[in-house]
Amino acid sequence: MKSTRFYKIVISILVIINVTTLVFLWLTFNRQMGPPPHPGRLDLVEKLGVKGENRAKIIQLQDQHFKTKDSLISKGRDLHERLYRFFNNSDKDTSDITQLIDQIVENQRETEQMTFDHFKAISELCTPEQLKLLDEIIHNVFSRHGPEGPPPPRK
Repeated sequence: MKSTRFYKIVISILVIINVTTLVFLWLTFNRQMGPPPHPGRLDLVEKLGVKGENRAKIIQLQDQHFKTKDSLISKGRDLHERLYRFFNNSDKDTSDITQLIDQIVENQRETEQMTFDHFKAISELCTPEQLKLLDEIIHNVFSRHGPEGPPPPRK
């Protein structure tokens, strides 16, 4: 009788521990499912050492930049997806394909222009020393992500 009671208590404790663990994992997993933060959002103002009002302005500029960039990237993916659906569709006219490629090029042009304007606006809020750092940061980013250089290794 005592033995059964002991096992019931042990099983109850183990069930409580398992349920607690599952709830903790579920909450942790759901918290991490949001959109990943953009790398470098606060990193840029930290690296530049921007303080005060200009810091808030740069953070605001970055938030708007990333929001616009995300929408342009999404639009670019949609356009590419539409283009590659034409591979299996022999009924499509080449003018439709050309028009879609033109839209992709225009989207890329908007992205590049928006990025240039973003860094130009940030540069106007920087001191001469911060401008030198900004130039180095921009150079490092574009040298990593630019067209030159080998592609990343495949896994």
